[in-house]
Amino acid sequence: MKSDIAFIHAPSIYDFRKRKIKEGPIGDVVPSTPLFEMYPVGFVSMLNYVIQNGFSGRISNIAVLMLSRDKFDAEKYIKNLDADIFGIDLHWMPHVHGVFNIVKMIRRIHPNKKILLGGFSSSYFAEEIMEKLGEVDFILAGDFVEKQLIVLMSTLEGNRNIENVPNLWYRNEGKIKHNPPLKDENPAEAVFLDYSILVKNSVKYHDVKGHLPYYSWIKNPTGMTIIQRGCQFNCGFCGGSNFAYKNRYYETSPVRRDPGRVAEEIKIVQDTINSPVFIAGDINQTGSNYYLRLFREIRERGIDLPLLTEYFVPPGRDYFMELSKNVNSYACEISPDSSIDKIRKETGRFYSNEQLEKSIELAKEFGARKFDVYFSIGLPYQTKESVMEDANYMGTLIEKYNSESMPLYGFISPLAPFIDPGSLFYEKPEVYGFKIFTKGIMDFYDLLDKGEKWDDFLNYETKWMSRKEIAEATYLSGMRMVEIGSKMGYIEFEEKQKIIHNIMSYINGEDYDAHEDMSQHLTYMVKEIEWSRKHGITGVSLLLYLYSLIDRTRNYIHGV
Repeated sequence: MKSDIAFIHAPSIYDFRKRKIKEGPIGDVVPSTPLFEMYPVGFVSMLNYVIQNGFSGRISNIAVLMLSRDKFDAEKYIKNLDADIFGIDLHWMPHVHGVFNIVKMIRRIHPNKKILLGGFSSSYFAEEIMEKLGEVDFILAGDFVEKQLIVLMSTLEGNRNIENVPNLWYRNEGKIKHNPPLKDENPAEAVFLDYSILVKNSVKYHDVKGHLPYYSWIKNPTGMTIIQRGCQFNCGFCGGSNFAYKNRYYETSPVRRDPGRVAEEIKIVQDTINSPVFIAGDINQTGSNYYLRLFREIRERGIDLPLLTEYFVPPGRDYFMELSKNVNSYACEISPDSSIDKIRKETGRFYSNEQLEKSIELAKEFGARKFDVYFSIGLPYQTKESVMEDANYMGTLIEKYNSESMPLYGFISPLAPFIDPGSLFYEKPEVYGFKIFTKGIMDFYDLLDKGEKWDDFLNYETKWMSRKEIAEATYLSGMRMVEIGSKMGYIEFEEKQKIIHNIMSYINGEDYDAHEDMSQHLTYMVKEIEWSRKHGITGVSLLLYLYSLIDRTRNYIHGV
């Protein structure tokens, strides 16, 4: 079936099924696999806005489809895609290899169709991409591109002059052109994450897997909403930080969304897939006027879903009190990155361990169902010894605060594979003690194209740890975390033995027993949002469950 636009999501490494790649801990602490098959949430918003404005669109998650079946033929699938525009996300740099290969494939198969790139990384390297990848017709740069996309689609449909499409990169008579960005007093107006659109489109185009947000979504569906675009904080490694966002993607950071719209999105999730919802962004940091209205909107809509909330700064008593009054079931996560004040501050986190622990206590007091704490490897001033201090501190936190009512989980992982372009660490490496190995976009491509194991892909090292030492710290701290989890009882002894065996096998260049969900997770065998079993039965959730059974049966019969 024809569509005006097909939103394409590529795997991180296009030929991952042919190459013997050792992904290691990449992707251990996210729902997706090391192929980063989870497409940007902006796909859902853009699809919704395209349909609202009278156009047709679909999502084709090539990465999920390639993961689902060894025999899946990407070229055949793309040949059967009938769309006027192929919109491909290059949001984060780990996708550059997959994106470039998919772009070339689409151009070969559909020589007369338009190829459009978008996302942070496309915006950052827009001019270089236009110079080096002639197959790309357009790049829609910046953030909040829903309205600009409609202008582009209308312009192409009417065969009008594309000089009026805001923030568009294109070619004119062999020269690369860039239009000024859109001046918009309400840029968040067009952003809306309607998961019912995914369901309707899956049926309309007979392509359930192509619309899946990530590989294991059918078995473990999770909705998502966002309270803002951009950020008020400057975590040094983040390409979406205040520094990066205002310099590269939008003039204001953050831009808050209307609380009523956020609550409406959560209500749609309840009415369709009835699953937990991850709220991206620190609700507490919006201020009491915002979060009180958000909580009221949630309560008045009769929303009774488990919510996963994230925090950039430990919340206090007043916030948790209001959250617990309005949300029946919620979990928390925070990333202090390091337990050592000097390292944490240099990274961009300005709170103490004491403040962190007080917040964990308050979350427990006010009924949080789960609390996740994340530490990072590869930070300024960090050594292998300080990484082990983080692992040991995590053990202290678990011993003090873990309980049956609120399990406390700890995770530690490397900044991998790349330090984000646009981030403070990337733009000012000498200030923060980094050595960056990639400057041009093809440097990133070559790392992914030639690398054989996860630390080959790293585009950085620090004055305090080489790439080899970052890898060693990752293995040692991972084993320590597993031992802590086993001691505290939330990792079974057999699973502990299996994980440690996997890590040792990986270090020695031997095969390891990957998890059945295709995640290839090394240290954290399962990192899913399984803190709530409240996946209620709706017509959609039943359909998804039946599809899952049918798909597993078909794969078993065909041996794939």
